[in-house]
Amino acid sequence: MRRYDKSLIEVWEWKENVYNDTKDLTPEQYINKIKEDSDRILSDALIELSPVSKKKGHQKAA
Repeated sequence: MRRYDKSLIEVWEWKENVYNDTKDLTPEQYINKIKEDSDRILSDALIELSPVSKKKGHQKAA
């Protein structure tokens, strides 16, 4: 029997948990869940992101 590193087993468990949390969601529900989760994480960590312009083409650096 193979022995796996504890951290690898943790990653497999996280992956399985995420799969189980999202497997029955529609694409729209999945996107909403990701947005809500990311907003909560950013808020909890007191991180504020500033919006970026959607201009086409390259922008020159100052």
